[in-house]
Amino acid sequence: MEAFNSELDAFKERITKRAKEKLQKAMEEYEEEERQKRLGPGGLDPVEVFESLPEVLQKCFESKDIASLQKAITELPEEEARYHMKRCVDSGLWVPEANKGQETEGKEKGEDEGEGEEVYEEVE
Repeated sequence: MEAFNSELDAFKERITKRAKEKLQKAMEEYEEEERQKRLGPGGLDPVEVFESLPEVLQKCFESKDIASLQKAITELPEEEARYHMKRCVDSGLWVPEANKGQETEGKEKGEDEGEGEEVYEEVE
C-alpha cells in the first residue's frame, strides 16, 4: 500500500507539473498571437514603438496635439527625428496622408494623423 501511495503521489506531481507547463506554453502562444495582431504596416509593434519614443513625443501622441508634435520633431536632431518618425509610420502610429483617404475613428491617433505628415517631410 505504501508503494502504491508513493507512486500515486509521484503521478499527481507529474500531472501538476505538466499542467503548469502547458498553461505557460498556451499563455506564451496567446501573447505572441496578440502581438502579431497589433503589428503595423511596416511590421513593427505600435506598443513597443510608442514606449521607445522620447517622452516629449509620447506626450504629443497621447494628447494628439499636432502643433506640439511638429515643435518636438523640429527640436530633435534630424537623424533622430527621421528614425522615430519612420518607426511611427512602420508601426501604424502615424499614417502618412491620412487626410487624403477616408478617416477612421477607430485608429489610435484618429483624424489628426494626416496633418502631421508635413512635419515628417520637413524633417527630411
